[in-house]
Amino acid sequence: MTEARPQTFIMNTKKPNPRTEYRQQQNQCVQDSPSLETRFPELKTLTVKLTHFDATGSRKGGALKYTVNMAHAKSLFRFDCGNAECICGDFDLSDELARAVAVHLETINGEMRCTGWRNKTTIDTVRCDNLLRYELTIGY
Repeated sequence: MTEARPQTFIMNTKKPNPRTEYRQQQNQCVQDSPSLETRFPELKTLTVKLTHFDATGSRKGGALKYTVNMAHAKSLFRFDCGNAECICGDFDLSDELARAVAVHLETINGEMRCTGWRNKTTIDTVRCDNLLRYELTIGY
C-alpha cells in the first residue's frame, strides 16, 4: 500500500496593490498607442521640461528635461506623479500636445494638478494634488 501524499496548493497571498495595478494598466495603454511620429507626422522635434512640486507648489520634488525620440515615444503622452504613494493619479499631456500641434505652436507652458489619491489609506477622501509645471518646445 502506498502512502498518500498531501496535496500542495500554492495560493497568491499578496494583497492587490492599487498603485501597481493602475500603473500597469496605464503603461499598457501607452504601449498600445501609436508613436508620436505616426500620430503627428508634421512634428519633427519635441523637447520636454517637467518640474514636480508638492501640493502647496512651494517644495520642488524633481525636474526632468529631455528630447523626445519621435519614432519610439508614444502618443499617449503621460508622466508619473512625483508622489511615490499616489494612487490613480499622474499627468497626461496628450491633449495639450495635440492642441499645440493643431495650431503649430512652438512652445507651450502650463501646470497641472494630480487628481489621484494621496496614498492607499486616503482613497476617496484626500486627493494627491501634486503640481507639475511643464514646457514643451516643438519643432515642425
